[in-house]
Amino acid sequence: MAAGEDLPEVSLADLPVDERIKEHLGSEWGIEELFPPQREALAYSLAGGNVMLTIPTASGKSLVAHLTMIHRLLTDLQGGRALYIVPLKALATEKVEELRELASLVGLRVGIAIGDRSGETSGIDDSDILVCTSEKLDSMLRTRDGLMEKIAVVVADEFHLLHDISRGPTLEILLSRIRHAQPDAQIIALSATVGNAEKMSDWLDARLIQSDWRPIQLQSGTLTGLDLKIHRIDGPDHTVWPEPRTIEGRTTRRLQSVLDDSVTTGGQMLVFVNSRASAQKEARELSKHVRKALSDGSIRYSAELAEEWDEIAEKMTRREDTSVMGRALAQAIRGGVAFHHAGLTHSQRKVVEEAFREGTLLAIVATPTLAQGVNLPARRVIIRDHRRWSSVAGGSMPLPVMEIRQMMGRAGRPKYDDSGDALILAKDESDELNIVEMYLLSEPEEVTSKLANPSAMRAEEDPALLTHLLSVMATGGIRDRDAVTRFFSETFLATHMDGQMLDNRLDDVISWLTHNGMITREGESSEVLARIKEREDAGDEPEEWQDEMPEWARTSENLAGIEVSKTEQSSPSALTPRKGPAIFGFSKASQRITAEPSLPDPASMTYAATMLGHRVARLYLNPISGRMIHDGLQRAMSVLNGTDDVHQVSPLSLLHMVGCTPDFLALWPRKDEVDRIHNAIHSHQREFLSEPFDSDLERRMKGILVLEDWINEAKMEELEKNWSVQPGDVRSRVDLAEWLLYAMREILADDEELRRLDPGQHKALIEFVNELHRRVRYGCKADLLGLVSIRGVGRTRAREMADLLGVESAADVASLTEKDQDKLADLRGWSPRLVENIVSAASRSARRQG
Repeated sequence: MAAGEDLPEVSLADLPVDERIKEHLGSEWGIEELFPPQREALAYSLAGGNVMLTIPTASGKSLVAHLTMIHRLLTDLQGGRALYIVPLKALATEKVEELRELASLVGLRVGIAIGDRSGETSGIDDSDILVCTSEKLDSMLRTRDGLMEKIAVVVADEFHLLHDISRGPTLEILLSRIRHAQPDAQIIALSATVGNAEKMSDWLDARLIQSDWRPIQLQSGTLTGLDLKIHRIDGPDHTVWPEPRTIEGRTTRRLQSVLDDSVTTGGQMLVFVNSRASAQKEARELSKHVRKALSDGSIRYSAELAEEWDEIAEKMTRREDTSVMGRALAQAIRGGVAFHHAGLTHSQRKVVEEAFREGTLLAIVATPTLAQGVNLPARRVIIRDHRRWSSVAGGSMPLPVMEIRQMMGRAGRPKYDDSGDALILAKDESDELNIVEMYLLSEPEEVTSKLANPSAMRAEEDPALLTHLLSVMATGGIRDRDAVTRFFSETFLATHMDGQMLDNRLDDVISWLTHNGMITREGESSEVLARIKEREDAGDEPEEWQDEMPEWARTSENLAGIEVSKTEQSSPSALTPRKGPAIFGFSKASQRITAEPSLPDPASMTYAATMLGHRVARLYLNPISGRMIHDGLQRAMSVLNGTDDVHQVSPLSLLHMVGCTPDFLALWPRKDEVDRIHNAIHSHQREFLSEPFDSDLERRMKGILVLEDWINEAKMEELEKNWSVQPGDVRSRVDLAEWLLYAMREILADDEELRRLDPGQHKALIEFVNELHRRVRYGCKADLLGLVSIRGVGRTRAREMADLLGVESAADVASLTEKDQDKLADLRGWSPRLVENIVSAASRSARRQG
């Protein structure tokens, strides 16, 4: 169906979907009629057309996608598969629940693929609808042959995140790969309001359904002092414009005054601030305010709710390894207020979000990440900060209009509120005027591709293009220069980057991949030449490239080269031969990465991925990381076989190797940590087998030292105190290090050249990497690895068992005497039932191992 063809709208009664679905929508979801944008969109999507639906939050975008997928899989696409792509794991879980509720009515199965841990994947092979994150789907397309073949419908939720520098390139390449391999697949893009929706829909050959309609009225305004003014109203028609009013309270305690005002009308409040520290501070102050009001006998706040707050707080602090931040969160919750940011663990975020959805919490103070897809509407949204620090600009910068609108769109709860209000705090009348002009009356920014870095001078400075070009060459069937050009001419990037510039970028990246052993040039192909000639004869040449250059919101940072910092790390020649052993710290006892300038390859040149290139692509690594790990392993083998008599191999060596890669997230050091970091750099030089990809060794070394403390069983509270990191920070770095160590082990196991150097030492190095991988996963020393694998035994209980009873393995625990079991049960936090369960689990584990 043509994207521009007009079709009449459809009503819910006339909707050509299974009657069981329509009945369930009415009886269980309370949907009696479709919203206007839904009626318009479904007329096209149910007929099989590509659709881009650009409407406000809570206007029913997801229902259009759900109904289209289910209807088409039951009718003309039987045997096909639908994909629902989301940016966040939390959003995926929410969509899976909705889809399973509807799909189960008609016999369709819904799977999930959002990660590699237990519970993050199910039904990948036999589901009709698969809900997945962009990154997990990209990984599966690289490693699962045949997955592409059945794709019939693709939903891209939060499609506007094409502009996001971290997530955008992956989503863009995914959609490009699917459209390239399955040109008949239907695409449904769900997007927030953007400034260039027409251009985005044209890229997808999609019908654009664009509307400002909302089911709930959104009143947007400012709060200057305590003066509240509404400057914009979106949603159903209104007849009365709210008069400006002054909120009761103190101007020095504006958020407390706004909370009092919100609670008086029975509403909850979301507050957005620009930093974690601000989120915790404001939540703490609001919580104190509520508790004081309760103690003063105020009838505004419910004593019954206060009991529920205490129950939640008690549950959060029950664990022995509760962190400082965890206790701060629990204390804030005792006053009915929580904070929400990336430093929280997954379980902490889940508790906060569920309590807010249930109406138990009065307010959440959050950083802007909460606005990206998590369904947490509130009666009132307050944006305290509309500026944030930018390291690129070297100062405070205004937030994008699109981001502010995403936050404001959370105001108004469907089924509960007739309207919601979103207020931006202004310092004075001048600031108020600027806010109104910039955020309330202007249009959102245009979305531009982040697949290429516009300021890149070398291939190393274009990590997204490096990563995804290797992927399509190694796993996507793109194996000649002409095919590369034609594939990338179909990307969103090609709609606003000059064709010659894009070709030059691709030439640079191909040269880098060749120079660094990821691909090989196989020579020119007569078949490719014939294909080009046939296309030229048929007049099927790509259209002329547009000459527009994009306005990039952000650029890739810290990729100025891959040279070691000369001020902190000495070259091997600067170190004298070591006096200690070649390897230590286990229970079983580089060159610059760049490419020389070269002439562009002819269009008929063909390529083949090397073993390393295949492995790096399938492991989902940045090729720079893959090369760095490979070079570090070469040096480690040189140490082990005696060729290198300067360096040493230790657990820190391998942590340093992964911590120096661009795939690892560094940590900003505080001033009082710099001396410790420099001392560590100086004292461990012999153990450094890799050169950091950037010059900021201090930030990388901090992350490495946090990991070292983690595997040496430092408690979360100690990590917070010693390194000013929060549980979410530690968890994210542990996950990254675990993945990179797994990748290291796979690269090492595949490398026959390294194996031939010394088979025995090669096998030993694989064992060392495997041991460290497990230590990072469990956060323990090597002597506990035999215990932490027992179900229900973490590192804390494992250490208590080892220190008290001297046990080392599941077999040891399975054979504990009654006397030993009684000793364990007497420990704080233990019980006879717990000991019994652990002994039973150890017996099962010992039988499996035997």
